[in-house]
Amino acid sequence: MTTNVPPVFPPVREYREQDSHYVRMTVTFANGAFILPASLPAGALISSLLVLVEAAFTAGASLVLGTTLGGSDLAAAGDTAVTAAGVKRIDTATLKGRLPADTPIYGTIAGGPVAGVATIVFHYCPNNDG
Repeated sequence: MTTNVPPVFPPVREYREQDSHYVRMTVTFANGAFILPASLPAGALISSLLVLVEAAFTAGASLVLGTTLGGSDLAAAGDTAVTAAGVKRIDTATLKGRLPADTPIYGTIAGGPVAGVATIVFHYCPNNDG
């Protein structure tokens, strides 16, 4: 494990057992830019990304998810399709393979919606082979 490295915010969530992990957050139309409550650890593999749109966002709204503020390298607006209720199972776009470093997840809701609720769930497997 690397030492003398400043911690990432939010902190990494990693248990040492051979278990799948997840980070979950419910967002509403009023969230704007946000950060999920835990970062993914270095070496982790994202196994799935699910966006459950519980209440459709108003027309023109979009939701993107990325590894930088405003980024969409995890989920583009077309992937999340928040103007229609339902479950969206999303391919994680450009992030394939092991994460090179502890990685926060950012989200942005754009388009000025006045209604909408979605729950975001990232499933991942930490690098605990050894």
